[in-house]
Amino acid sequence: MSYIENNLMDDEQMVHATRLHPIILLMPAAMTSLLAGSFAIVDSIPYAQLLVAIFLFLSLWRLADRLVLFLSTEFGVTSKRVLGKTGFIRRTSLDIVLNKVEAIRLSQSILGRILNYGDIEVTGTGGTDETLRYLPDPLTFRKVVQEQLALIENNERAEVDTARR
Repeated sequence: MSYIENNLMDDEQMVHATRLHPIILLMPAAMTSLLAGSFAIVDSIPYAQLLVAIFLFLSLWRLADRLVLFLSTEFGVTSKRVLGKTGFIRRTSLDIVLNKVEAIRLSQSILGRILNYGDIEVTGTGGTDETLRYLPDPLTFRKVVQEQLALIENNERAEVDTARR
């Protein structure tokens, strides 16, 4: 069971869940591959293998770090909140009640548009700004948040109309 599913409140349903886009693994994986190939080529140059081995170790470390981040991060929209969790040992969580969301902003680079990933910035009342980075299909995430906001607004209007009668 995921972190978000374990932290649902009573009468709260998961509407949309996502993880990070695999693009975060691209550069460390490419660098590791390049350095692994270079390691075999530079065997005749003194101290070159040692230098490449050091950079290969650092590249593998970065790849492992990104892989843990990729596997341990999740974001979701429920019927009441926008939730997120990043990290395995050192955890950072995000929890914004939908009633308190003022704005939701999408940012995509050219590569993000091509590969369908981007950043979502959720602005809450009181100046709370949270940025969800490297979300796959950020347009759908934004649409789901906006739909949930509209449902909450419609329910509040219906309650007010019922109270007036």
